[in-house]
Amino acid sequence: MNPEAPASQWLVAHRGWPDRYPENSLEGVKAVLEAGARFVEFDVQITADRQPVVVHDDDLTRLTGRGERVTRMPLAQLEGIPVTTRPGEHAHVPTLEAMLALVGEYPGVTAFVELKRQSIRRHGRRLAVETVMRRIGTAPCPTVFLSFKWRAVRLARQLGAASTGWAFRPWTPLSRLLAAWLQPDYLFVRADRVPGRPRPFWPGSWQWVIYRVDDLDSARRLRSLGADLIEVDDLPGLLEAADSDNED
Repeated sequence: MNPEAPASQWLVAHRGWPDRYPENSLEGVKAVLEAGARFVEFDVQITADRQPVVVHDDDLTRLTGRGERVTRMPLAQLEGIPVTTRPGEHAHVPTLEAMLALVGEYPGVTAFVELKRQSIRRHGRRLAVETVMRRIGTAPCPTVFLSFKWRAVRLARQLGAASTGWAFRPWTPLSRLLAAWLQPDYLFVRADRVPGRPRPFWPGSWQWVIYRVDDLDSARRLRSLGADLIEVDDLPGLLEAADSDNED
């Protein structure tokens, strides 16, 4: 970790730019890429006809007002439904292939591809992981297979994933043992779960990614404690704030 590195080298765009665009949309991801993002993270569910799509929720109530489920409808039906997370703004759920193609247009950008647990439950672990792996295996950009389900991370590694990430919830000795056993390339944890003590992060070959961080001061504090990457909703805003600090 280089504490003097520019913010663009350690900020991760969470679901694109959800402060300005519908989350996980091509429009939002394109906006952060244009702003200088070097890392983007987005979510993947798998449709009834086994097509990976970029959306967080299986239940579409929050995004569309309709209580249908992504995992129970074919891609053709899903593509006809507009989604939004902000009043007056609409987009459509993109395929994973389309999202990776967009990221590939910006050299040097890494995509964190998170397979959601609902798709694992609906389709089974092997089918779900294999479906995502087929797309990221031929992606035009560096990719990281990411999941909260450690068994899915392990399977992705066995299937040849070039890079993996494991997101864990409880900060416990068991989680530390699992991390040591899995040996992911990245460990993701929420900011409010990081212990409030000096040098809290477990040593290992992985990089630490901390999410649910809203401001530049918090991001820099976590970096000073040893975090490698910080995931944020307003990456362009934080990049602008960092640039303003450098000019002062």
